[in-house]
Amino acid sequence: MRKPAVYYLFGLCAAFACLVASELIWLPAPLKLASGMQWIEMIDWLFYLVAIIPLCWAVGALLGIWQQRKRKGLFIALQSLRLVIAALGVIGACLIWIDPANLLTLLLVIGAAVPLVYADLLVGEGVENVRAAKLLRADGGQTARSKQSFLPIWLPKRGTTVLILSIVILLVLLCPTGYNVTYPGMTLNMNRYAHVEGGQQGGTVNGVLVFDRPAVPVDWLYASLLPSYSFEKKPENEPPLTETYTQVVMMKTDANSVAAAVAMKMAGIGKGVTADGVRVVAIVKDSPADGLLRAGDIIDHLDGQAVRSISDMTSYMQKSVEPGATVSVAFRRAGEAKVEQVSTEAAPDQAERAVFGISVQTELLLDIPRTMDYKRYMAHIGGPSHGAMLTLAIIDQLTPGGVTFGNQVAGTGTIEADGTIGLIGGIKQKAFAISRTDADVFFVPAALADEARSGAPELNIVPVEKIDDVLDWLSQRKK
Repeated sequence: MRKPAVYYLFGLCAAFACLVASELIWLPAPLKLASGMQWIEMIDWLFYLVAIIPLCWAVGALLGIWQQRKRKGLFIALQSLRLVIAALGVIGACLIWIDPANLLTLLLVIGAAVPLVYADLLVGEGVENVRAAKLLRADGGQTARSKQSFLPIWLPKRGTTVLILSIVILLVLLCPTGYNVTYPGMTLNMNRYAHVEGGQQGGTVNGVLVFDRPAVPVDWLYASLLPSYSFEKKPENEPPLTETYTQVVMMKTDANSVAAAVAMKMAGIGKGVTADGVRVVAIVKDSPADGLLRAGDIIDHLDGQAVRSISDMTSYMQKSVEPGATVSVAFRRAGEAKVEQVSTEAAPDQAERAVFGISVQTELLLDIPRTMDYKRYMAHIGGPSHGAMLTLAIIDQLTPGGVTFGNQVAGTGTIEADGTIGLIGGIKQKAFAISRTDADVFFVPAALADEARSGAPELNIVPVEKIDDVLDWLSQRKK
């Protein structure tokens, strides 16, 4: 086998290994160093090793250029192809080292290099085989042999085999199936993730993540070997993946801000959270609002009636709007006031209830007097379910002596403006993930306690409704 091909194949194998590792990234999650660094933080450092993939391709391409530097004809086009592969490989490695957060650009660069690598494997092998066949035919003593061997020699056997195997592997690892899969994630110490200006180091307050993504064929194999995988048919009106990604990132940012404001108010700093309208976070495709409203719009009035929160909006819609009626919606878009006449339709689950076909959340005014510093972890993409434990962590940092009292604390749940702990998804997978750690307690929204216990029967699960319930439980169980 040609030496450049060896580097190409090593890079491809490493790429497939990274795909599998990304799908099973939760397995080492209980790992924690003596310094307190958790697995979710180690991933950021291990990511730099991914640079091996594009570097292997770059080395293979440059080696091919060097070995065939004196050849002409068809080799000139082949050398140009290798120059592009080398350039993309170097750019990809630099992106990983210098700007690892820029995943979209990195994927575009790697994605552009992959077909070129396969092209070199196929064309390069074919060109070499043609050359070998010509040399064989030029040997007068080997004429008969050349006639028998020319066709098998000319075909790029190894390259074709690699291409076919790669397609099969990619179909198994990446082909969409029409289902979503939820499986365990990893813990995140909120006192390492966030720090409030003037706060102390704080104790162990773990939030927990789960993975919820489009299922691929290999997930059923994982589910047969590993616990706590669950599948659901993908909804027909599910927004595109890019829109979903934007939503969860926004939810994480909002949860951080609400947690900071609530925690500081509870610690005697600031005014906390007040409602300031209703934000549109998603729009159902082909719904009455599609094309009129956009994600990010903030609704202030319906038919002239002020709406400061979701409860205001829900109340008005139930009392004053029939399905099919048109409503004058006054809203803010990028700071500019706008008005649209938006029709309604019957809710899928309640024919008598009028809806626009939008997902909304209360827009909040947040008083955060002290600066917050958040770390960015590659595996913590988004979502609001860490809000309650982040609130606890900030209170812990602002309270002399802390509030964990030596307990290894874990929990999940959103945080509302009044300190209420809201519902979240994937509770069984989260309970299982916490059961693999040394947590003394796992706080969960009260309505989800039974479901959480089904995921981890031996775990000390404590149902709570407000952040005050968490503080009370901890204060009564000092270690």
